Amino acid sequence: MDRRNFIAAMPAIGFLGSRPRGLPVGGQGLVLGQSQVIEEIGVQLYTLRSLLSEDVDGTLALVAEIGYRTVEFAGLYGFTPREMRGKLDAAGLRAVSSHAGVNEIRGDWPFFLEGAQELGQDLVFVPSIPESERTPEGLRHLAEDFNRAGEMARSAGLRFGYHNHDWEFAALSDGTIMMDVLLECTERRLVDWQMDIFWTVHGGGDPMVYLEREAGRVTSVHLKDRTSDGLMVDVGKGVIDFATILPRAEELGMLHAFVEHDTPDAPLESVRYSFNALSALEL
Repeated sequence: MDRRNFIAAMPAIGFLGSRPRGLPVGGQGLVLGQSQVIEEIGVQLYTLRSLLSEDVDGTLALVAEIGYRTVEFAGLYGFTPREMRGKLDAAGLRAVSSHAGVNEIRGDWPFFLEGAQELGQDLVFVPSIPESERTPEGLRHLAEDFNRAGEMARSAGLRFGYHNHDWEFAALSDGTIMMDVLLECTERRLVDWQMDIFWTVHGGGDPMVYLEREAGRVTSVHLKDRTSDGLMVDVGKGVIDFATILPRAEELGMLHAFVEHDTPDAPLESVRYSFNALSALEL
C-alpha cells in the first residue's frame, strides 16, 4: 500500500499465508538476555497512527517514555515539517526517516526533500508502487524514476531507497523476481533498500541471503515478527531469528532499524513489547 494514501484515511492491509521457503527459525520466540543488538531502536509511527491522529504530542511523549529515540514517519498528520520538528524536539525524539509515495518523487520532489531536511532526516523511502507498474517494463521505467530521485536526494544530503512488501518476491511474466529487477535496474549508489524482514520472509525470500548479496545497500530494516503459520506479531512472539539477522545486517551497512506492526490490536503495547524484546536480545 502507498503510505501516502493512508493519510487520506485508507485502511491498513494485513496478509496471511503459508510458511514460505527460507524462513529463519529461532524457536517460538527470542532468547532474551542482557546484551542489546542496536544502540537506538526506532519505530515506524504508522504503527501508532490511530493514536497520533488524536494526540500527536501525547503519543510522541509515550514513545519516548518507552525508550525510543528515533522515529520514521508515514505522513505528518496535518502539520508542517517545521511544526513537527518542534514536537519531536519537545519529546526528545529525532525523525531519521520517512516514507514518500511514487507521486511525490514524480511531483515536487525538491519540496518534499526540503521538508525531510527540516525534520533532520537521513533517509527517505518509497513504501510501495502501483500495481499497474508491477511488470518487467513498468519496473524498469520506475527504476529510472528511482535513480533520478536518488540523485536529487543525494544532492540534498539524504539517502533514498525502496521499502518492500511480499509481492516483490513473486515471479514476473518473464520469470524474473520483481525485487531482483528493482535492485538490478537501479544504481547501487543512489537507491538503497529498506528491508521489511517480515514481508521478505512472508514473500519467500531469505533475509540473510539478500543481506549478503546486497551488502551496503540495506541501510534500514523494519522489524515485526512472524509465526510459523504466517501471522504478523510483535517482535519476540514469532519465529524469525532476529538474533542472527540484526548483527549481520549492522556489519553489512544497516544504519537504522524500525519496529513496526501493520495492524496491532493495542498499538502502544505492541511497540513497547517489541522494544523490550529487542533491547534484551541475546546475541
